[in-house]
Amino acid sequence: MLKYNPFKPGSIIHPGMFAGRADELRNLERSLFQTLNGNPEHFLIHGERGIGKSSLLLVVNCLAQGDIKSTEGKTYSFLTINVELEPNDDYREILQKVARELQREINKNEAIKKALKGVWNFITNWEVLGIKYNRENTPTDAMLEEISEKFIAIASSLKEKGKGIFVFIDEADKAPAKAELGEFIKVLTERLVKRNCDNVGIGIVGISSVIKKLRDSHESSVRILTPIKLTPLLPEERKEVVQKGLQEAHEKNGFETIIQDDALQLISHLSEGYPHFIQQYAYSAFERDSDNNIDEEDVLEGLFNENGALQQLGMRHFENMYTEEVRSDDYRTVLQVIAQHSPNYVQRKTIIEESKLKRHTVDNAIKALKNRGSIIAKSGQKGQYKLPSRSFSTWIRAFKMRPQS
Repeated sequence: MLKYNPFKPGSIIHPGMFAGRADELRNLERSLFQTLNGNPEHFLIHGERGIGKSSLLLVVNCLAQGDIKSTEGKTYSFLTINVELEPNDDYREILQKVARELQREINKNEAIKKALKGVWNFITNWEVLGIKYNRENTPTDAMLEEISEKFIAIASSLKEKGKGIFVFIDEADKAPAKAELGEFIKVLTERLVKRNCDNVGIGIVGISSVIKKLRDSHESSVRILTPIKLTPLLPEERKEVVQKGLQEAHEKNGFETIIQDDALQLISHLSEGYPHFIQQYAYSAFERDSDNNIDEEDVLEGLFNENGALQQLGMRHFENMYTEEVRSDDYRTVLQVIAQHSPNYVQRKTIIEESKLKRHTVDNAIKALKNRGSIIAKSGQKGQYKLPSRSFSTWIRAFKMRPQS
């Protein structure tokens, strides 16, 4: 029988299914509150890939727009600009994306249109960028100047109505160095400050490598942003994610699916708090279940079956590392030894001792795994290795529970 599966591996989680992150949400709401009250507080959400950054941003965006209330029952009213960066973006493209999204948000929001009636002619006339944003020879400083002036005009009108603007830039780590994202943030915020525009905030979201990119672009840009690092969910938060999903399934299917405590504990344990693991394990267990009673066997079969959770996670999140070589016995053994020491480096000598493999087998494995990007060597110190991310170590450790054929 077909039934609605509420879990969404590989997708952004909507606010109704969002769980945990109470401290992070309080800090982000503080940014909204301060910005709306004339003391802009810009933020940087960062962490490993798949840790839930974009899902958290969706909640913050809904909160900023007033679609949901804060934990204290407060309703905000920001004009939000959402931009997602790509590997081919440069500085000019960032400016154009911000301009396009600003214009689109204004055009679709009647309440905002009404609030901006007094400056409507000015904000809809883009002299430098042009309506189609196709003037490729326009100097970028002129483009930024025009965008700044639009922000100032709009923000001033909105401030009279108790509103503000928040710009959210997701996937910021994807932009190359030539995009000069740090420079954009630094120069834009300085121009706004100099013009006494104090109700505009900026939120940056990306994997933690974005910090170096921002600093390389402009050293001061990182100091402008309040960093919010996402770490794995706590055990009770992991269970809340699953229970919320089952509640949604009950509402949509018209019948209840329950989960046994040992199955819930197993999902919590195996996921180690990574939201994308929780979603995938719960999704696969839900699909495997046939009696609306998810037990430990459903979780394990959903984990290890062909096209099951482990295989799906490997292809979705570790495609550069997920090869037949990684799945071979000797190479997997080396990875499992390194995973047990994650996130620390482990010496080659330790790998040989704990794997009980021959030296030349370990050396061959290390060489192949390094070339695949499955492990990384410690810079400046020979013979020390670790996995590239904690989530990858979580995935590798799950293989230890795979039934032996």
